[in-house]
Amino acid sequence: MALTLFFISCIGGLVSGLLGVGGAVVLIPLLLSIPPLLGVGALDIHSVSAITMIQVLATSTLGTFIHRRAGNIHTPSIITIGLPMGLCALLGAVLSSYVAADVLLIVFGVLVLVPFFIFPPKEKTASNDRAGSFRPHSRGGVVIGAAVGLVSGLVGAGGGFVLVPLLVTVLNFPLKMAVGSSLGIVLIGALLGSAGKIATLQVQWSYAVPVLLGSVPMVHLGSSLCRHLPARYIRFMFLTLLILVALDTWKNILLH
Repeated sequence: MALTLFFISCIGGLVSGLLGVGGAVVLIPLLLSIPPLLGVGALDIHSVSAITMIQVLATSTLGTFIHRRAGNIHTPSIITIGLPMGLCALLGAVLSSYVAADVLLIVFGVLVLVPFFIFPPKEKTASNDRAGSFRPHSRGGVVIGAAVGLVSGLVGAGGGFVLVPLLVTVLNFPLKMAVGSSLGIVLIGALLGSAGKIATLQVQWSYAVPVLLGSVPMVHLGSSLCRHLPARYIRFMFLTLLILVALDTWKNILLH
């Protein structure tokens, strides 16, 4: 099982650095489906959500540092959105221990559909401004952080796959800055969300450690690729990823 988790998490780490998500959006369906297919055991959604929350904390920390060096971080927005997101992620993580596994899976399935309705058109994602010349629309940032934090804390996802399109569409972030800043915001949410998972004894460290060992090194590669890719390619990969995850998640829900 440990070796399987290690290789699965390499994919999550690469996606985290490249697209500004914590990696849980990929890891959750993979951790639920791949181990049983390989005959090495099975993990339930409570175990998976705890593992991925710890993984999101580690990958978002490293990814934020790398994107900051590239100038793709807007610090005031990270604080404005990240603090309410972190507090609500803590609440969601604690509440998740009382929510049925089937309900958590459906919540995740609904969450992966949200970006399809809010992701902006190509023209709006073409900009690549840096933090020095960028002034976001701050209205709604607190609400966005609180809502995404609560749901992400419940299902163990960092919420970056919802945050990136929200930052671009609602707060007018350039796409690459949304990717970098999203990791910083997710970091705050994952910090408190992880505290909630640990405090309620939901983390199985024998599974979490191989996931961390596989995902963290790959974040650096993904972040480096992001700096050199045009925004339109990042947008295409982001939406392609969500399509694949949504299909797999709803297949599991409907056939469960």
